[in-house]
Amino acid sequence: MVKQLRHRSGFTLIEMLIVLSIISLTLFLMMAHPAKLYTPQNIDDQIKLFTSKLDYYQALAIKKKKTVLIVFRPGSNTIRVAIQNEKGDAIISLVPLRLEPSSNIDHIAFNANGEIMKFGRLNLKYREQHFSIIFHIEQGRYRIIKQ
Repeated sequence: MVKQLRHRSGFTLIEMLIVLSIISLTLFLMMAHPAKLYTPQNIDDQIKLFTSKLDYYQALAIKKKKTVLIVFRPGSNTIRVAIQNEKGDAIISLVPLRLEPSSNIDHIAFNANGEIMKFGRLNLKYREQHFSIIFHIEQGRYRIIKQ
């Protein structure tokens, strides 16, 4: 009589070691050579995100018919937003952007009509790429220059 072998539905030790070695090798290669998650268009995404914040506060000034003050703080890499006659200023981090000290504007204020009464240049850095936002007086307009 021939003995029948029992069929087990689990992994053998050798199969388990092979699977674990493949996983550990894959993880090692991913850590040694990380994929580039940031493409050149990512700076465009960061610019859009920053300018959308500015547009939001301009729209808020128009809607509430109040002055909105935005203070740029390069030392802490944040902006402080204060709304006229309201308590509690908002502190917003700019990470991954960096405010550069070479900027010649330290604050802007949107009046009740959404206009800016101060002009200047705000220099920002994203990784190794630089760009500037130039604020024009009146009408709250600005333009972006990539360097």
